[in-house]
Amino acid sequence: MSKKSLFLIQAIGAGSLVATASAQVLDGTRDGVYGAPVSVQTVETQFGDANPNGGSELDAAYARIQGGTLYLMLTGNLENNFNKLNVFFDTQAGGQNVLQADGNSGGNNPANDGWANKHAGFTFDAAFAADYMLILRNGNFGGDRFDIDFATIGGGAGAYQAASDVFGGSLTGSNGAALANGIGVAHDRSNTGGVIGGTNAADQNAAAAVTTGIELSIPLAAIGNPVGAFTVSAMINGSNHDYLSNQFLGGLTPPQGNLGGDGFGGYNGTVGQINMNNFAGEQYFFVPEPASLALLLIGGLALRRRG
Repeated sequence: MSKKSLFLIQAIGAGSLVATASAQVLDGTRDGVYGAPVSVQTVETQFGDANPNGGSELDAAYARIQGGTLYLMLTGNLENNFNKLNVFFDTQAGGQNVLQADGNSGGNNPANDGWANKHAGFTFDAAFAADYMLILRNGNFGGDRFDIDFATIGGGAGAYQAASDVFGGSLTGSNGAALANGIGVAHDRSNTGGVIGGTNAADQNAAAAVTTGIELSIPLAAIGNPVGAFTVSAMINGSNHDYLSNQFLGGLTPPQGNLGGDGFGGYNGTVGQINMNNFAGEQYFFVPEPASLALLLIGGLALRRRG
């Protein structure tokens, strides 16, 4: 049996895939149809414990595919100081394991939000090569606002979409078509539980109990129409993309403080010298195949056993 098939069977057993025709509600609250988390935080947050508005934490990730759309729920909090939630997707062959600068600075990445030049040289885990990314942030600048960017990794300086103030003067809300490619987002920042502040091992039961945060609806066409399971790496960065927290999904191995710009909590103006292979574990998680495909796989295995 292939590793992917085994993963799918385990995911079904854990309840993370649900065979249902129920419509997904995009509201920043984890619905029961998500089932079990695909990743749970392993380390306390050193970007401030949310109270609910005083810090940033990634508690758990949930994912399901329905009707050609990926629904991705990242529970926790994103502080209203324009700290970035960067979400990278590995959905295709190729991609960038080592991120390049933007197309105006010697690389081939989009120039939006200044992220690429701050990340140039950043190295993912060996098995992860980014094809697409999302940038999410919120704060007050001329009024409360929530912003979202989407970038095609390796697509050149202009290969991005961006939208500001997608909730109309609020930090929270829901917008089912925030970007022109059909990506929707919802934000509920009311969580007061989950992981606490620190660098030690997280209480994973508390992390898995959080039900609110950032929820995304992503047409599969926007991320290359992936076939089969694919991987996602989520991380919280500073407001200028130059100081990584210790909040990743998949999580880091405790005890672990902020990575900063140099991997040790120091600031140097970029995160380009950080190599995730220097940290134990895998700082990404799997999005399983749609339930219908997985159930067909299980049915085929059962028929072969009976035969």
